[in-house]
Amino acid sequence: MSETLSTVSRPYPHHRVLFVDHASVLGGAELSLLDLAIAYRETSQVLLFDDGPFREKLEAVGVDVQILKAPSALLAIRASGGLSTLKVFPALWSMARQIKARSRDFDLIHANSQKAFVAAALARWMGAPPVVWHLRDIMTASHFSRLNRELAIALANSQASQVIVNSQATGEAFVAAGGKPDKVRVVYNGVSAQPFEQVTSEQIQQIRDELQLDEDTPLVGSFSRLSYWKGQHVLLEALRELPQVHAMIVGKALFGEDDYATQLRTSATSPDLSGRIHWLGFRNDIPTLMKACTIVAHTSTEPEPFGRVIVEGQLAQRPVIAMKAGGAKELIEDGVTGRLVPPNQAIALGQAINDIIESSDGGHILAQQGYHHAVEQFSLETLLTRFHHVLSEVVEPAMQT
Repeated sequence: MSETLSTVSRPYPHHRVLFVDHASVLGGAELSLLDLAIAYRETSQVLLFDDGPFREKLEAVGVDVQILKAPSALLAIRASGGLSTLKVFPALWSMARQIKARSRDFDLIHANSQKAFVAAALARWMGAPPVVWHLRDIMTASHFSRLNRELAIALANSQASQVIVNSQATGEAFVAAGGKPDKVRVVYNGVSAQPFEQVTSEQIQQIRDELQLDEDTPLVGSFSRLSYWKGQHVLLEALRELPQVHAMIVGKALFGEDDYATQLRTSATSPDLSGRIHWLGFRNDIPTLMKACTIVAHTSTEPEPFGRVIVEGQLAQRPVIAMKAGGAKELIEDGVTGRLVPPNQAIALGQAINDIIESSDGGHILAQQGYHHAVEQFSLETLLTRFHHVLSEVVEPAMQT
């Protein structure tokens, strides 16, 4: 039986962690933090900069959550913004003072996002407990302005005890940007297989019935927020040449990217796609939806730091196609545990989809090998064991001083 958060042995309870995150929505970083917060909920607390679905999710599983409301200007700032970062520095300073005050009863602060880290690093400079930055983004010019990169790296080098990264690719980008290599600790995300194993054939059939698809109709699933760099448009372009294939688009625009979502929907009304693209929006039944698919596609146009959807697709025992960049190359061995294709190449993606559909086993062997790889390498037990080890490197020396 696969592990769940209730059956996985928890890390040592004496680690009192103040988890800090700026987000209120349920993105991939927040889902990963949810696993950690549940494991440490007896001794720890989550501090959020805004209220929303993430707070509700944490409270529903018994995690102590507090809201430290940040100014709207701070929440609205984008990582790719430049001088706008300087304008919100007074707000960051104020948040840092409040984090310092709230961290007195904790052994360390775990910052789950860049905004949270900058505030936590300033709090550390003021005398707060040690700070661990959980870096879940590839720090390149595509996503971070030069000023934001330099600020984050400077604070990481001077104030962070460790920088946890979710893949080798994330760590290499951190070092390339000027980060100290000796601070980097790789901790891959962990995902439980149990929710996927609990899906019944009746539930799968119900999804197919809702979409008015018979069991033989190829269905490619895309699971991500609607964003240009997540590449849903690449999938749509690929399907123009595959008239027998349908697509399930699961997710919605989260960060001011509604124009892109509108463009996607408009594109899907073209004669060569009309009736084949199914828009499901935000859903909580991801395991069932994935198992209703023939293939799971992960189509990011930029290097993905980790790619939780890739592991989830493998755990759903479906063949996964991902872009050959970033963390995806660490999750998939091309042709063995999934397929890798060049980013932004709709023709290559379409060919990979067609190859799987036309293969003699329908991608079954690829799916099974991907499943076993995910279970062995990306379990919750592995995540929590490694995470505890990294925290111990920080907490135990601090206790001795």
